[in-house]
Amino acid sequence: MKLADKFRKIAGDIKIIDKVEEKEMYSQDIGDVPAIMTKTFFEIQPDFVVQPKNAEEIKKVLVFANDNKIPVIPRGAASWGFGGVIPTRAGIVVDLSPFRKILYLNVPQKTVTVEAGARWSDIDILAKKEGLCLMTYPSSKFSTVAGWIATGGYGINSFRYGHLSQQIVSMTVIMPSGETKKITPNDPEFKYFVSTEGELGIIAEVNLKLRDVPQGSYPHLFYFPDEKAGFSFIEKFVKIKDVQNINANVIRLLDANHLTDVNQLMHSSVFKKSAGVLLEFGSIEEDQKFMKYIEQSGNMEEAPRYVASYLWNERLFGMKTKRLGPTILASESIIPITKAAAFIAKAKKLGADFGVEIFIDSYIIDEKIALIMTNFLCDSRKKKYIISMPLVSMLTTTAIDFGAEPYGLGIWNAAFINHLYNNEKKHDLVAYKAKVDPNNIMNPGKFFGIQSKFMNIPALVFRPAIFGISMKMMILLSPVIGKVATLLLGKDEKIDSLDFELTTHACAKCGNCIAVCPAYLVTKNEEVTAKGKIALAKKLIEGRPVTKEEAENVFMCMHCKGCEEICQTNLELMTLWDALEKRVESKFGRPEDKISAFLKKVDDSKDYWEMVERNN
Repeated sequence: MKLADKFRKIAGDIKIIDKVEEKEMYSQDIGDVPAIMTKTFFEIQPDFVVQPKNAEEIKKVLVFANDNKIPVIPRGAASWGFGGVIPTRAGIVVDLSPFRKILYLNVPQKTVTVEAGARWSDIDILAKKEGLCLMTYPSSKFSTVAGWIATGGYGINSFRYGHLSQQIVSMTVIMPSGETKKITPNDPEFKYFVSTEGELGIIAEVNLKLRDVPQGSYPHLFYFPDEKAGFSFIEKFVKIKDVQNINANVIRLLDANHLTDVNQLMHSSVFKKSAGVLLEFGSIEEDQKFMKYIEQSGNMEEAPRYVASYLWNERLFGMKTKRLGPTILASESIIPITKAAAFIAKAKKLGADFGVEIFIDSYIIDEKIALIMTNFLCDSRKKKYIISMPLVSMLTTTAIDFGAEPYGLGIWNAAFINHLYNNEKKHDLVAYKAKVDPNNIMNPGKFFGIQSKFMNIPALVFRPAIFGISMKMMILLSPVIGKVATLLLGKDEKIDSLDFELTTHACAKCGNCIAVCPAYLVTKNEEVTAKGKIALAKKLIEGRPVTKEEAENVFMCMHCKGCEEICQTNLELMTLWDALEKRVESKFGRPEDKISAFLKKVDDSKDYWEMVERNN
C-alpha cells in the first residue's frame, strides 16, 4: 500500500498531494541545482505532500510520521536557495504556504498574531491601515513568517531593530512528538527554533511586535571610489551614530558592478560606475541630523535624491539582475565590517579566475558585522555551470578565512557547520535533537549530518574535513582550473533580451507570485501559479512528458497581472501566458468547462474577496 493511501485512512479532510507531476514542485527551492546532483545524492521527491489547515492537522501528520519512521519536511514559500526544504529521503512535505491567516492585530499593544505561512507583505498592508508597520522584513517580502524565522532573520531595518528574534513576542511550536508548546524569548528552548531550518519542530503560529508607521522615508546614496572607501565611511558612521543620536534604518553597500547591472536593466546611465552606500531614515529630524554630520565630514559625492529613492524602492527586487544571466549564483555570509573590503577584493580575483564578474550587495547588521551577498551571473543550461557551482562554496570558504560565518546551512552549506556553531553549541543542538526527535523525523539528512543514497558514500563530500581540504585546493588551483574551464567551455555573456525559453530560466522561483495569486488562494495548487506555469513551460521546451490534466492548469488563471507586477526579475509574464496557452491548446484543446468551474469557484471564495478587500 502506498504511504499516501495509508495516511488517507486517518487523514480526515487534510489535503493530500501525491500525483507525480504535482510533487515535482516540492522537490526544489529557489536554487538552480542540476538534477544530476540532487537525484544522484538524494530521494528528493516526497512520498506525498500535505496542506494542513490548523495545528491539530499538523499534529496528526507528526504522529503518523513517528509511527512509520518517515521524514517530515516543513516548507514555506521555498524562497531560500540552500536546500533546506528539499527532501533527502522522500517522506512527507508539510506545505505551510496556504496556512497564512493573520489571526489578530492588537493595535494598542502594537502586535500581530499570524499563522506560519503568513506573508510579510500581507501583514504590512493590514497593519498600515491602523497606522502600524513591520519592524524588519526580508528582501523577499512575499516569503513566509515562519520560513524567515527558520532560515535567516537579518534583512531590511535590521541595523536599527536587530535580528528578527528580537521582534518575536511568542511562538507556538509543534514538537516532533506532536506536543504543542507556546514559547517566548525568555524560555530556554526559544533558541532551538530560530535559524535551525525546521530540524527541531514546526512553527505554527507567531506573535510579532510592530511599530508606528514612520513620518516618511529619506534615502541617500553616496558614491565612493571603491568598496574599501565605502566601508571606511560606514565604519566611521556606525561608531558615532549613538554619540550624535543619528538613527538610520538601513545601511547598504552595492559595488560598481551591481550598479552597472542596474543601469543595464534600466537601459540608462542613472547610476555612476562607483561603489555606492545607501542609507535610509524614517523622520525629517533624523535626516537633518545626518546631513549635518555629512557637512562636517567634508566633500562627499551624493547622487540626486530621486536616484536614491529609486534604489530604495527597488530593495524588494534584488533578483532582478537574474534576467541578465539567466542564472544567478550567490554566497551569503556574515562578516566583520573591518574585513569586508579585503574579502571583496579576494572574491573578485577568484571570480575573474573563473571568467565571471562578482557583484556585491551588503546590508550592515550592526556596528561590527555585515551580511554580504557575493553574486555572479551564469547560465544553468551550459556545461560550464557545473564548474561555476563550486565557486559558491569557494567564495564562502574565502569569507570564512576573513572571519565570516555562513548565513545558513541547509544541504549545500552543510559542510560549513563548524564555522557556524562551535563544539559546545553543536553538541547542545545534537543533544536537544536526540531528546525531542528520537526517531529523527524532522527534516533529516541536512546540516546535522548529510545522508545520501548509495550507502551514504556521496555524502562523504559534505564531511567538513574532506570538503574543507577540497575547497582549499580548488582556491589554490583556481587560476589554472578557472582559466582552463573558460578556455574550453567559454565565458558567459550577459543577455540583452529574453525569448520564450530564456524567460523560463530567468524565473527566480522566489514565490512572490504565489503570495498574490488568486488562483492559488482558491486551489492551493502551485501548478496554477506563475512559478508552476513556468515549470510546465520548461518541461514542454525540453520535450519531457506532460499530462493533459497537468497542462490544463495553465488556464486556471485570472489574468490579473498580479504575478507580473511583483515579479522579482520583471518578466513579461502576460506575454508568456498567451504563448503558453496557445501551445497547450494546440496540443490538448481548451478546457472550457474547467475554466468556467474555476471562475465560479473563485467568485464563491471567501478568501478571494478578503484578499481583494485587504489589498484595496
